[in-house]
Amino acid sequence: MNAFLTGVIFLVAFTATGNSIDCVRCFSSDGTDCSGEVKTCTDDVTTCRTVSSEVIEDGVTTNQAFKYCGGADEPSWIYREESLTTFYQLEIQNCKTDKCNQEPAQLTARDNTPNGVKCMHCFEHHSSDCNSEETVECTGDMNKCLLMSGLICNNGTSYYVCAHRLCTNIASAEQHPFYHDVGTGNIQKLEVTEGINDA
Repeated sequence: MNAFLTGVIFLVAFTATGNSIDCVRCFSSDGTDCSGEVKTCTDDVTTCRTVSSEVIEDGVTTNQAFKYCGGADEPSWIYREESLTTFYQLEIQNCKTDKCNQEPAQLTARDNTPNGVKCMHCFEHHSSDCNSEETVECTGDMNKCLLMSGLICNNGTSYYVCAHRLCTNIASAEQHPFYHDVGTGNIQKLEVTEGINDA
């Protein structure tokens, strides 16, 4: 009996403290990796998370990386959008062992193959909408069209309202990484629609 109780107490103690995980916490605004302190997460956190982004604008690539203790047990995912001049990718990767997010983030390679879908292509400063007869040919998994407007443009000192239309890989507005900003008013329009299919 004593051996059984000892086993139960050990199991309870392990359950109470063994759920915590150690994760690297850091941020880099210029590069695909960062290094920082190792933090012991709270007991309800079971994942380490790495968020990485890539922007290619007029042939110039910039990257950011952010590592921290994950929140809810969310799946890893990738968001992509593309216009005639800009490509943007945001990727979240989760892992479940101590310090598993200390390695450099590996952005999932995009597929540049045209998929037969086209979207209206436009960009308008100081406007909540834009329209054009110009189109952009979508590639890879980007088979939907996105209209986004609001306080999303920056002139170096402050954000101002602008609008753009381009290709995206999400199926609905609710899947957009900045969908929560619709409720704050920072995003005025966020619409995902079917593309123009040549197939």
